[in-house]
Amino acid sequence: DYLKDLGVTATWLTPPLENNQPLYSYHGYAITNHYALDPRIGDNEQYRLYVDESHKRGMQVVFDVVLNHVGDQHAFIRDLPSADWLNQWDGFTRTNYRTSALVDMYASPSDRERMTNGWFDTQMPDLNQRNPLVAKYLIQWCIWWIEEMQIDAFRLDTYSYADQDFLTEWAIAINNEYPGFTEFAEVWVNGKGVQGYYNGNNNLKTGVNTHLDGVLDFDLYWGIIKSITEPFGWEQGTGNLYLRLVQDYMYGDNGGAGNVTFLGNHDIDRFYSMAGEDIQKYKIGVTLLLTLRGIPQWFYGDEVLLTNFANPMDTVRVDFPGGWKADASNKFAAAGRTATEQEAFQHVRKLANWRKTHPVFADGKTMHYVPENNIYVYFRYNDDYSVMVLVNTSDEWKPVETKRFNTSLAGYTKARSVIDETVITDLSVLQVAPMSAMVIELE
Repeated sequence: DYLKDLGVTATWLTPPLENNQPLYSYHGYAITNHYALDPRIGDNEQYRLYVDESHKRGMQVVFDVVLNHVGDQHAFIRDLPSADWLNQWDGFTRTNYRTSALVDMYASPSDRERMTNGWFDTQMPDLNQRNPLVAKYLIQWCIWWIEEMQIDAFRLDTYSYADQDFLTEWAIAINNEYPGFTEFAEVWVNGKGVQGYYNGNNNLKTGVNTHLDGVLDFDLYWGIIKSITEPFGWEQGTGNLYLRLVQDYMYGDNGGAGNVTFLGNHDIDRFYSMAGEDIQKYKIGVTLLLTLRGIPQWFYGDEVLLTNFANPMDTVRVDFPGGWKADASNKFAAAGRTATEQEAFQHVRKLANWRKTHPVFADGKTMHYVPENNIYVYFRYNDDYSVMVLVNTSDEWKPVETKRFNTSLAGYTKARSVIDETVITDLSVLQVAPMSAMVIELE
């Protein structure tokens, strides 16, 4: 109920399956039983109840799938069905983590092989999806979870580390069985060209169609981070964000609309820390996330300004404060939040709930204008509705003359602020506060 009130429409847990491993088993990415929930969090019946209760609240459930590897305590690792069930080496060989090698026209065969066949970690044996029995096992496992639990989408972990021919076969099999089912992948790279390669129906003419709906948009993430941490410039600040969005043509006719966008997750620094614990910069980032193209993903606790850097990783994966009698504070309730935390919570809640009631963010269009003088302006619109967003990353008020936006403002004479609900009756010059984002509905 807390999540629904916040504006959340779906939930994604890291893999909830059994991870009966002696080390680092809490995160879920070293599966030891593909068909049983980890007993530390419940059982299959309770998971189905979680799905059912989510659906009753109008919320969908995303299941985190790991096709690349398993935990070394898995039954079929302790007693291998065949030697080629895994990608085997003479000695332990770690992946080079270089997704770029797979799309690099100059890459050596050894770099490509090490990327896909190297092990992710010492406790995570690398599955050989070129073995047809392994491929069938993984496909049938995923179909079982859709059918048995009625989940709504897959998030594909470490996508680019698995065999691409298999991944395409997997997606086709899932889509044939469940047309319209959503699949998006983690492709952790910084660069539109590499990221776009893995988006289904891209415009890169590579001959590869992954049949995915989208990818986790690390490229846009870095654009947002740079917008609030760098001074404005041709390729800095919002100028950098603009140039990244310019390259959305690589994704195909739909641009990056199917990508899952984010400000944080369990592997990276907390967003409020990245914003220098500056509430104004934080609010700009939230506004960009919730008004730009893509499907926003929110990391638990960022709405109440949890902080820390992912070094070590555990520091960004702390329990949410509240829910247990022994907790020193309860951030689930307004009374347990500081004034700044409440300001952040309300900003997220207002924009998220507003966004989900306006179809323009799901199927509308985007038009943006070249950033000038610390101001970046874009519109989200369709035939019946238009929203204007003005981002000011300077430390002073900016009067913005709107004549250059006439194409987008034609037919509109006034506006209403989504944030504070003030009415603007003169659109000729808009005053944008220092280090802020103005969001207005045009009328």
